[in-house]
Amino acid sequence: MIHIACNIDSNYVRHCAVTLVSLFENNKKEQFMVHVIADNLQESLQKTLENLCAQYQNHIAFYPPSLELLKGFEIRKFSKRISMATYYRCLLSDILPRDIERVLYLDCDIVVLGNIRPFYDIALDDIGAAAVEDTGCKEAHRYDILQYPMEYSYFNAGVLLINLEYWRTHNVPKACADYFHKYPERILFNDQDLLNSLLYQHKTFVPLKWNMQDGFYRNTKAFSSEWYNVHAEELKHPVILHYTNRKPWD
Repeated sequence: MIHIACNIDSNYVRHCAVTLVSLFENNKKEQFMVHVIADNLQESLQKTLENLCAQYQNHIAFYPPSLELLKGFEIRKFSKRISMATYYRCLLSDILPRDIERVLYLDCDIVVLGNIRPFYDIALDDIGAAAVEDTGCKEAHRYDILQYPMEYSYFNAGVLLINLEYWRTHNVPKACADYFHKYPERILFNDQDLLNSLLYQHKTFVPLKWNMQDGFYRNTKAFSSEWYNVHAEELKHPVILHYTNRKPWD
């Protein structure tokens, strides 16, 4: 069983459906349990996703977390397209059943193009997550703001293989809330900044193919020609394609 987590509101149901269909179509030998964190999602919209999963003999569960969990957080960037619900990602170890040891979190501006089993099975011993570097990882000022060394780099939080046991042991949800309340001026990219601030020493980087952000195809000034040569095959054949900037529905 592969556990998948998505965090949506009613505006993202159709995008979530596209992500799930791409996942199921390209991983037909796998069985999935999809965990959808959504506040006040209409029953008809839940039924749409339930029927979709049933077509592929997969399962889905919905979690309507209390808004109290978001008390003290606020959206700092991209407020027109990102809701407060983005911070539920920081709380997954509190929201999901305790018998789940790991979960693959996926944003819903993603299409899955291949087999994700090798990614899902990556060892997570004594680390909080496996992730891919963000397109903005070369921006030195981010590390000045977040106050940790640039050598640890910066990951994109739209695709995260999360070690839920580690998160529970180290109470990552509470640590996120405490950090935001103590250093709100440091947090620009919302929950992504929070998770980088807390996990920069407790994560592992995986190849780009597991979270190929569309900015990698456009941000030519940030990456050298040598970098593009090294990653040429991954750029041509990503397994997870992530529309972090320009959305397909736009």
